Amino acid sequence: MSLTGRLVAWCAAGAVAIGAVAWAGGLDWADLTHLGQPRNVVEMDGQQIRIPHVDSTGERLAPAVPVSTEGEHTFLFDEGGEPVRLDPCVPVAWVLNPAGMPEGVEPLVHAAAADVAAHSGLVFSYEGATDEEASFGRLIVQERYGDRLAPVVIGWSDEDHTPDLAGVTAGLGGSTSITGAYGDQRYLGAGVVILDRDDFADLLSTQSGTALAEAVIRHELAHVIGLGHVEAATELMHDENTAITEWGPGDRQGLAIAGAGPCA
Repeated sequence: MSLTGRLVAWCAAGAVAIGAVAWAGGLDWADLTHLGQPRNVVEMDGQQIRIPHVDSTGERLAPAVPVSTEGEHTFLFDEGGEPVRLDPCVPVAWVLNPAGMPEGVEPLVHAAAADVAAHSGLVFSYEGATDEEASFGRLIVQERYGDRLAPVVIGWSDEDHTPDLAGVTAGLGGSTSITGAYGDQRYLGAGVVILDRDDFADLLSTQSGTALAEAVIRHELAHVIGLGHVEAATELMHDENTAITEWGPGDRQGLAIAGAGPCA
């Protein structure tokens, strides 16, 4: 399949809101510093799992990016009139499953992560390769990653294994909305990016394919940090694209806002 002259579609899928209830079990040291506040838990595989503490100083890791542009942007989740965002006081950990990855794409993934970090003021931290399948059905806490929310996983699939990649949809991305360990404030976490290996191989065979391939990855990572689709065809967060490879003014405004959330 050649994507030359055709639409490359991308969308957010698997963005999930998970509710939490109070934990009445045993206390650990962090719980003792929050006496009077019930610990939140989430139901996973029929078990109640305590939402992990965030190891943070409460200070941003990087300066917030000033909002200097204005344009159309949306967010995947809204809570009380405010977008649900990642915690800017901890790194956005991410891992890459290289199974099925077309040759030459890994540098584009790193470049896309660095670009989203620069435009959002979030700090992305690459933790290496994983064998975890990139799936929106993943557990948000996994033994392989320790007692924390699972890092963003980026992986490869095709329309046979991931039906939402059918046609010319080149990528999917999203995150989970969940409360912190205490209180009602919601944050994003355990993000997922699924990229179509066949579409990327076709993209990279075209003259402008490298730039467009990286743009697809940036688009999906923007979903991971909370941005939704827009109707303006001049923005990279438009759900279908033929040639846009740079952020538009609404994209840049949305990225700056997405990176300016509260600390957990």
